[in-house]
Amino acid sequence: MLKILLKFKDSEIKTIETDKAEITIGRNPTNDIHIDNLGVSKQHAKIIRQDGAYLIEDLNSTNGTFINDKRVARAVLNDNVVVHIGKHSLIISHKKKGGQKPAQDFGDRTVALKK
Repeated sequence: MLKILLKFKDSEIKTIETDKAEITIGRNPTNDIHIDNLGVSKQHAKIIRQDGAYLIEDLNSTNGTFINDKRVARAVLNDNVVVHIGKHSLIISHKKKGGQKPAQDFGDRTVALKK
């Protein structure tokens, strides 16, 4: 389950909870997350569920999509990450069904298992 808290500056606008595999974000009202602001492109970005992880992909927006003040074209969304689109922020949290958090992404590193 993906939970997205949409904020404008310090004001909470709404919370979205969804199991969709793809969530669109933008100024166009047909987007799953509609942000009515001229600093946001009509089709700004999308969140994709892929192999149990969530990714955000910028859709060639004019003003960009940011994580930790860094513009991203495509990035993995860790739990409780903050994505900035214009003056709006999206706080992304995700949990597996049953309340378990998703497995940690260790990349290409080898992980030592306990016996």
